[in-house]
Amino acid sequence: MIRIVSVVLVLLLSLSCSQHSTKPAAVTFHNINAKFNAIWQADRLLITLQKQLIEERVENYANALPIIAAVDSSFGITHKLDIGNLIRKASLVIDRHQNSAYVDDAYLLIAEGRMLQSDYKNAIETLKYINTLDPDRQTQRKAMTLLYQAYLIQNDFESAEKTDAFIIENELNNWEYQRVKAFEHQQKGETNACINLLNQIANKSKNRRERSRLYFILGQQYETLNQGSLAKQAYQNSMRQKSNYELTLRANIAFKSLDQSIPALERMLADPKNEDQKAEIYVALGKIYVEQKDLNRAKDAWQKATFNNPNKGELYYQLGRMFSTQIKDYGRAAAYFDSAATSLSPMSPMYASVLKAQKDWNQYVTLERAVMHEDSLQKLAKLPLSNLQALYKQAQLKKISKSDSVLKSQTKTPKALATFTRRPASPDQQSFYFYNEQARIKGEQEFSMKWGIRNLEDNWNRKNKQNAPMAMNTNTGQQPANSSMPVFATSTTDSMQIWLDAIPTTEAKLLISNRKKEQALFDLGKYCKTQMGDNTLANTHLKHLLADFPYTSHEAEVRYLQYLSAPNAQEKKLARIALFDRFPDSIYKLTILKLETGNLSDSKELQAENAYVAAYTEFKRNAFESSLRACQQIRINYPGSKSEDKIVFLSALCHAGLKDREQYEKTLKQFIQLFPLSPLKIEAEERINAIPKK
Repeated sequence: MIRIVSVVLVLLLSLSCSQHSTKPAAVTFHNINAKFNAIWQADRLLITLQKQLIEERVENYANALPIIAAVDSSFGITHKLDIGNLIRKASLVIDRHQNSAYVDDAYLLIAEGRMLQSDYKNAIETLKYINTLDPDRQTQRKAMTLLYQAYLIQNDFESAEKTDAFIIENELNNWEYQRVKAFEHQQKGETNACINLLNQIANKSKNRRERSRLYFILGQQYETLNQGSLAKQAYQNSMRQKSNYELTLRANIAFKSLDQSIPALERMLADPKNEDQKAEIYVALGKIYVEQKDLNRAKDAWQKATFNNPNKGELYYQLGRMFSTQIKDYGRAAAYFDSAATSLSPMSPMYASVLKAQKDWNQYVTLERAVMHEDSLQKLAKLPLSNLQALYKQAQLKKISKSDSVLKSQTKTPKALATFTRRPASPDQQSFYFYNEQARIKGEQEFSMKWGIRNLEDNWNRKNKQNAPMAMNTNTGQQPANSSMPVFATSTTDSMQIWLDAIPTTEAKLLISNRKKEQALFDLGKYCKTQMGDNTLANTHLKHLLADFPYTSHEAEVRYLQYLSAPNAQEKKLARIALFDRFPDSIYKLTILKLETGNLSDSKELQAENAYVAAYTEFKRNAFESSLRACQQIRINYPGSKSEDKIVFLSALCHAGLKDREQYEKTLKQFIQLFPLSPLKIEAEERINAIPKK
């Protein structure tokens, strides 16, 4: 009997514990098991992981700190096991306690675990699903706020705005929501709105470290608006929290930088506790010196800041900008941009800007050096031969003396070398010429003294190479044998002759040098405007081109570029007048007219079409001159009309009718350039190919 009663009791207890039962005993049982077992363990894991996330996060104080920092993908990999346990523990509630009141909490924990894995796609789907479970208000508020945050981290502003509207409509907003809202304003660049929210929420955070960080971000936001006094107050509030040493120190550095307190920053440099932060202090000093227009001291401070600086890529970028925009040393600027591109992480938000700056300034320096090279050659060409020979010998002596100093430095054995631990070379190795550094340098010196600088070529050791084949000079495109300069009989003057042949001492060489300089100046001015967007540099080089080559073949395009890059209305007007007067039929004139008139109205389009029909009628009755004048007038009166391609093509046909082959071909080429999508392009190309070559 007792056994039967025991079996019945066990069966009744089992039935009451079913996760599908809605009886009070069953629900209570599963609520207790869910909350104090799986949910409790998963919650403890989440708290631990969030603490580790904050401790392991590396803040980039060189840029504005994000109000909500995205989780680094490496965190999910490093803590894969713990995050997996978190998701597994929370999943137990869904698998075994479906009738409990904590299923929505379990899904919320799973979503937070997926966000720690940077798995935003599945996290978003989980957070959206929670809203279908009829969750309690606290869980729904947290889920919707996390969903709002996930959308913003992925820059999905459209979905974020819909979630924002849902939160406001259902009155789910709280402190966490306001923090995410401030983050949205920060991402969109809405600084004033971001500042207003930060002022409301910064002192409400229960976490001291979070309060300090929010005040620091508030200070950075004030700095972007050039509100120094308010920024200093925010940095002071950040320091008062005393959350962690690094953040407090950065706030102190920012405060002293705004206060332009150089002695205070120098005292911070001397403090041994700040050894790891010296780079940031030097950066702050550099900014103060820039504001004081002391660019040399700024350069020195920032160069010192590159040592042991994890953000040296961004610092190199700042140095490049300083050298390019303020110091005007473009060669150094290009070198710093190269260093920035090498040091900066491809994941940095500045990476694209750095790569563009690197490309732009390297190309600029290349073109500028081409101009300077031809300038220097032309200046040398004005010197007498004796002076040129003296200059060459002087340069050779400097090179030899430099080799001597290198050799002496190699032969001296400083005391510090006593600690050098590398095994010395064996006698067999020392006997080989190229393994013996001292012998190699000495041999190079002796060779230079005896033979001078020689090209690596056949018959290099001929004393008189007039009858031997010589290399083509890459600078002038002329053979040295064609030069009017005498060929020296001694071996030491052979390399001198190569150098002299590069100097444009004849009319033909000077013409080639001028062509190279003219092309380089044009390319430089055009590149500055079209690729770099630097109107000041573009205008400078274009003016230089017109001053040195007033009848340049690029004049029409130069005037057009001057019109686009003019610093004021007066210079723009002068460029326009010059272009319209000298090149009335130029495509650049028509482009300016298009820019000034904009799109034509329907009535203007109809007038242009009627005028074209009249011009075509003139062409059909062989009145080519009348038709051509009509076409030119249509393009002036109705620039950018839908009939423009037909008008330009008709102009070319009129030139053909007038037997003007040069203008006919030129107009057809302009047509192809201007209207690459026109249905008449194929016929234009066929006509160009059919023109007999001269």
